[in-house]
Amino acid sequence: MASRARRATSAERANSAQESNAQGSAKPSLSRWPATTFTLVAVISAVAAVVVTWRRLFVGMDLQDESYYVLLPWRWVLGDRPFVHEQNMMPFPGMLTYPFVKVFGLLRGNDPTGLMLYTRHLYLLLMVATATAVFLLLRRLVRWPLALLVATVYVTYIFWATPQLSYNTLALAFLTLSAAFGARVLIGAGGARSALAAGAALGVAVVAYPSLLVLTPFFAVLLTFAQGRRAVAVIARGAFVQVPDPPGPPTGREAWRTLRMWVLGGLAVLVPTGLIALSFGPKNLVRSWQNQMAGARTLGQLGGSAKALVVAQGVERFVTLRPYLLIAALVIYLVYRRYPKLGRALLALVPVALWLAGQPALMAASGYVLIYSLLAPYLYLFIPKERREVGARLMIGVWAPSVLAGAMAAYTSAAGYVNAAVGLSAGLMVSGLFLAFSLEALTPPFTSVEEQNPEPDSGGEGGRSRIPAVSSLHPWLALVVLAAIVAVTVSFQFQFQQRDVPYGELTSRFRSGPWWGIAVTPERRALLDGFEVDLREEARPDDKLLIFFAGEGYYLYWRGEIAANIYWMGSGPAGGLPTTTIEYYRKYGTVPTLVVHLTRTEAMSEPQLAAADAGLGYAVTLVRPDFIFYRKPGDVTATEVIRRLLRE
Repeated sequence: MASRARRATSAERANSAQESNAQGSAKPSLSRWPATTFTLVAVISAVAAVVVTWRRLFVGMDLQDESYYVLLPWRWVLGDRPFVHEQNMMPFPGMLTYPFVKVFGLLRGNDPTGLMLYTRHLYLLLMVATATAVFLLLRRLVRWPLALLVATVYVTYIFWATPQLSYNTLALAFLTLSAAFGARVLIGAGGARSALAAGAALGVAVVAYPSLLVLTPFFAVLLTFAQGRRAVAVIARGAFVQVPDPPGPPTGREAWRTLRMWVLGGLAVLVPTGLIALSFGPKNLVRSWQNQMAGARTLGQLGGSAKALVVAQGVERFVTLRPYLLIAALVIYLVYRRYPKLGRALLALVPVALWLAGQPALMAASGYVLIYSLLAPYLYLFIPKERREVGARLMIGVWAPSVLAGAMAAYTSAAGYVNAAVGLSAGLMVSGLFLAFSLEALTPPFTSVEEQNPEPDSGGEGGRSRIPAVSSLHPWLALVVLAAIVAVTVSFQFQFQQRDVPYGELTSRFRSGPWWGIAVTPERRALLDGFEVDLREEARPDDKLLIFFAGEGYYLYWRGEIAANIYWMGSGPAGGLPTTTIEYYRKYGTVPTLVVHLTRTEAMSEPQLAAADAGLGYAVTLVRPDFIFYRKPGDVTATEVIRRLLRE
């Protein structure tokens, strides 16, 4: 309580000083508008952007990626078992969303109507929580209206234009939360509890994106270094040749205490998760791991040095796609070296660069994150000397880990360097803060008077970093630029969408089913509404359904048993069922009784329709332009079907 009182007193003194300075200024200026106007512009900009993002939840659909993210926990609600009915590593991120989907199932009696819109709202709540954590951190370092706009991009930027809880967005959010909690320790605003929360958030990110586990030792080293005086002084003073030894108390004991709590927080998440996974059977886990690795090799997710080269080449193509941006950055820095104020003012062009970075084909706006996050070292060159110590701590403890996470995401993803945005997103807070520092410095008077940081909530020492007193005027340029960056992310929401469907064509809204309330193209709605009717008429109560290939979105209409070892099924050898699926049938002695093949049928003859059952030998019961229904003959046993598949 005493610590909180001291923080409140410190904040009140800072606010009082700003108000006194503003009132004491006699010279009229447009930049000296009332503080309420400055605050209102920031708040209205942020709220408007979040409202637009909320409306984005009601348009567009993806029958593959997004559907799969939701299908996984939904099937568990209906009785499927992780690592048995979905034999890969995807159940790990599904564990994070299952409790919330289970609540939906309980409330709706396992009726999927509105399921997608429900989970999209969960996604938005998660990103709002992430932005709130970033805001609570940054408001200690910069005016809170500016901190609000820097944090808002975590809500308005939608990874892969898919507003859904996925292994990508969960990892992105919890990496950012871990960075925000860890940064509180670094700036002296948090202690043991913040370190514990940072570790726990990182543990959740690892569950969502297991390949991040490899990086945890590196994250620990960087967190420790960011608390030391020498490592920070090297960055802050640019003393890379001769390491400085600034005066101050030893930091080793505090760093060790922070690291212990950080590790404890991570273990508190990872150990229970591991035990839950083991409860489904070690053999099932091993089999799932083997299937995951086989699929990763097929998709080029694991390629050793060859994959690293592909990622590097992708980054090179992206960087050189708009070389004039590099030239502009160099020119601005050279101007800054000669005319500091003008150079800083030219940083107002950053929103333009970010908009251009998100334009290349297939970037799905990820280019915005790549450029903005990687700008942090460049923007660090422009911040005032009084800000460089805290900036150096964030560079080591937040930005550097985000780069490592981005590299790992790029290396282990089939999408390559585009997926680096998963890890690099945590670094957006650093770039945004540095941009605010630099533009705020243009507002006179910018004094070097310093104020101690508030003391941490527990287990730490206050006053590690010093924050310069802010100007008595309001940095309108900084506000406008940061608001423009938020606007750029909002524009991406309506510029890119999975599967490249123009937003102008999303005119028909579902009135039933899992996509209830979401507007799509009239053709897509007619397709799925028709499929729902056909499935209801063709199905029997005891049917076991198989939909191939890539039938994730269609499975959402089915509440019975699924006869497959993986929901997102790709084709096997010669276009048939995957070998692992056939082995699954052999092991459990089961086969589908009702089959749907998703394919265009207009040009197919009757023999071709009959042969398009992936070697099952089933009878055609219904043909539509986009799919074919098959049924297992009643006089054919499961053993006979399995033998036929093995011969194929």
